[in-house]
Amino acid sequence: MTPLLIHLRESLRSPEFWTYSGWLDIVTKYRRNTLGLAWSMIPVVIFVVAIGNIYSRIMRHEATFYLPYLAVGYIVWRFMVQCLTDAASILRGAKPFIMDGRIRLTDFVLRSLAKAFFYLASALLIVVGVLAWSPEMHVVNVLTMLLTFPIVFLNMIWVSVCISLIGARFADAGEMVNTALRFGMLLTPILWVGERFPYGTYWWWAVHLNPAYHLITVVRAPVLGQEIPMHTIWFVVLMTLAGWCAAMVLYRRYARFVPLWI
Repeated sequence: MTPLLIHLRESLRSPEFWTYSGWLDIVTKYRRNTLGLAWSMIPVVIFVVAIGNIYSRIMRHEATFYLPYLAVGYIVWRFMVQCLTDAASILRGAKPFIMDGRIRLTDFVLRSLAKAFFYLASALLIVVGVLAWSPEMHVVNVLTMLLTFPIVFLNMIWVSVCISLIGARFADAGEMVNTALRFGMLLTPILWVGERFPYGTYWWWAVHLNPAYHLITVVRAPVLGQEIPMHTIWFVVLMTLAGWCAAMVLYRRYARFVPLWI
């Protein structure tokens, strides 16, 4: 078994550090605010309701279809963004722990994922509300996320491991990730519907070579009562296998250098 899998197994067996510290980060962030933890949901509500109603008219889609489409896509994208942005600086931010001897880096990676998951859990209430409001959707479809979202989580683990190692070595990694994600939201079918382009055209390829599109589709399609396209299934399977292989190689090779880099 590779060092990454060994450390990950040990971290999952002892979740006290990364779950509690992730939750503590969120609580301390909002403790001085009047509305408190409600601020974890307010931006999502404003984005889905306000932007959704405006863009449904711009894109000429029925609001009963577009708002659920936007809500599911946005919360999955938001989860991925929070994972990646935290991963770029998570090891540098954990310097006191690492220099004190806690060299199981998976604890810190899972800490960033736990924070993102807490935000996702609160945002799911908005998704349920939007699905309940739309007569075209069924709230029970949210349960499909119990099967599909672990696939996204599994991919975020290997991506976060790779980015955290790069971020420990290069301080500019955080800015690079933030810049890429700003453009990524515009290029990913969240505000617009990706199925609008004919098969085989340049824009069709631009959409279907985007990993974020396929991860969002895996979750969003069943929630909206649609089938997951077969090419999306194959793309996600191959990406997951290749990504985990890359993460295990990088972790084996470079994890021991992190205390020197930070």
